[in-house]
Amino acid sequence: MISARVFRAPGIRTAVVQIGLVMALNAGLMFSFALHLQSGLGRDALHAGLLFAPAALALGAVGLNWRRMTERWHAALVPSGFVIAGSACVLCGLLLRDGGSGGAWLYAAMAAAGLGVGFAYSPNLTRALGSVPAQDAADASGLLVTVTQLGQLVGIATLGTLYLNRVSYYARSGSAGAHASALGVWVTAVALAGTALLGALAGASHRR
Repeated sequence: MISARVFRAPGIRTAVVQIGLVMALNAGLMFSFALHLQSGLGRDALHAGLLFAPAALALGAVGLNWRRMTERWHAALVPSGFVIAGSACVLCGLLLRDGGSGGAWLYAAMAAAGLGVGFAYSPNLTRALGSVPAQDAADASGLLVTVTQLGQLVGIATLGTLYLNRVSYYARSGSAGAHASALGVWVTAVALAGTALLGALAGASHRR
């Protein structure tokens, strides 16, 4: 269904891996943290949704404005985005690990996560499509959109399962509901950071 020529375009295979990873990170973050806020802390759906508003705004701002940055910085945007997103996930986990709500710092950390995801995704997608011959553009676009969707599904399935598994484990170990959920979301945050590290390393491997 997809021309094999697409995979020979410079950087396309690395882009496939990185886009899959950053979408898995994004979906896993939203799924597990939303569950923690609602099931663990007893917040309503509106409160949980509003937590991700800073991330969505930051991601959108990056997508609209990254081309305005100095061109010599463009190659560093994707790995920098993974580093920012991974660090923000760890910070989110630390803020919630004690069973608290995280306060205003949690919204700031979510904005940083959205910023990182934006830098890891938008420049990657644009630069990958720009490397493909015009006759293969449709195939390349379909491939990357499919990878985007698959990454989200894999992120929810794997990182969401990790969160639920850890919550169940800590609950059986005697932790209270909110505390068990907080510990589960902390473990998930570390796994999210590991996912970001894999994305940054994939880009480093390509540059070598």
